Amino acid sequence: MTHPKPDKPVIMVKFCNLITAFIRLGSMSDSDTAWTPEHFIGGHPALDLSNAVFDRRAPAADVELLKSPRDVAGWLRAAGLAKDGQAQAVAAVADPALLIGTREVREASFAVFDAIARAASPPPDALAALFTRAASGLAAGTVALTGARPSLTLAQWQDPQAVAALLAIVSVEAFFTLPPERVRSCPRCGWLFLDESRGGRRRWCSMRTCGNREKVSRHRERQEGL
Repeated sequence: MTHPKPDKPVIMVKFCNLITAFIRLGSMSDSDTAWTPEHFIGGHPALDLSNAVFDRRAPAADVELLKSPRDVAGWLRAAGLAKDGQAQAVAAVADPALLIGTREVREASFAVFDAIARAASPPPDALAALFTRAASGLAAGTVALTGARPSLTLAQWQDPQAVAALLAIVSVEAFFTLPPERVRSCPRCGWLFLDESRGGRRRWCSMRTCGNREKVSRHRERQEGL
């Protein structure tokens, strides 16, 4: 006896659920966040940092992906901002200021680039927060610039203020260099990304996740309307 082939929409739903569960590993348990390529669709580290929560538009009870120094370290390594030894130094930081500072920069960065994606003026307080952290790191000598790229010594990777300053510098650089007309916000999850498509028509953060979920939703709506 042969079984009928499942409907494509059914397969799509299962696939989307699998991807969603994989991305949410960190926010659904006490384990470290499992950073995957799907977390780095922004096109710039500042946008990827802004996206370091599960969902911006319909957040679950626990959307946090940066829950421990190990999560911050893993993110820095996966984003290409820290090498293995540097990331290990961050992971060993016990000072709660590391998480506080990293999250504050993330939220300021999101506020700025989300406004840009909506063709609105960035909130002055968020922009000022990024400029202030970046300037304080440079003024204190905790962050150096190699060309336009911020750099830290191994010891400075263990300094929460230095890490936050580095991330702020990355966001300030993005503010001045990313083309604002190409900064987008995913209509389903609110993640930010740089639209580098030829026609500038990219809509979703990822077709594998939000794009497919939108297709499934539309299919269900058509079915329910029959």
